[in-house]
Amino acid sequence: MADDALDVPRNGSGAPAAGDGAGDKPRRSVARAAHAANHSKTVTGLVRAARENMPGGPKKDLFRPDAESTERLSNLIDRIVGDEPTVTRELGNLATATWQALISRRDRDYLPPKPITIMFTDLVSFSTWALHRDDDDIVRLLHAVNKTTKDLVERHGGVIVKTMGDGALAAFDGDTAIEAAAQVIEAVGAIEVAEGYRPTLRIGLHTGTPRQIKGDLIGVDVNIAARVAEAANGGEVLASETVFSVAEKDRYQVRPRRFKAKGAPQKLQVFSVRPLY
Repeated sequence: MADDALDVPRNGSGAPAAGDGAGDKPRRSVARAAHAANHSKTVTGLVRAARENMPGGPKKDLFRPDAESTERLSNLIDRIVGDEPTVTRELGNLATATWQALISRRDRDYLPPKPITIMFTDLVSFSTWALHRDDDDIVRLLHAVNKTTKDLVERHGGVIVKTMGDGALAAFDGDTAIEAAAQVIEAVGAIEVAEGYRPTLRIGLHTGTPRQIKGDLIGVDVNIAARVAEAANGGEVLASETVFSVAEKDRYQVRPRRFKAKGAPQKLQVFSVRPLY
């Protein structure tokens, strides 16, 4: 009979279990309806379409079916509901795709940092001069120096990350940092707004992968660049060996310099550099 296929539970005597009887008919009807709905090609197709067209779905090339965690979850769904196309299976895959899209979005927000060249500038003997000047003189000089630095850094494709009193932190994602540094030193040296003081910059360069946090740069590479700048003489561009991972050494006059600083690698080589033009 048709009812035999439903595997009705029975007690130990072979009789129907307590609660069976006329009340089973509605439950069987609901079970059949749920089974039919779960195998509905129309509903299954709708859920599949929603999954494929969601942000991060496979049609957007953002979903990563080869991700290990996603694969394990998909395999678990297959073991539970089988590999037959059903609404249940597609809902499980939709949930997996949604989760993976969120993970992919998070990953895009936290991409590994790319190598950039960090520039630190510092005005030589500025503090000594400023001790005997009024605020207007100091502000006038710093404004002129910062504007000149910003204009030349941006002209060479860099960006000023921040200014720090008598210095600045800039970043470049190409090979123009040495040219920019040399021109900044020359241009700042020509500024004549401070009586009794000729502004002279020293600049340190280091290429690394600092973290970018809220418009600022942090990390050990930033500290190394600062130490390199401190070791430079007035009017000198001092670059660590890492800078030549993005810049061609043959384009510059390069002179090795002794370098030892707390917080910097012991064997880091640095060079006094100047463009060949």
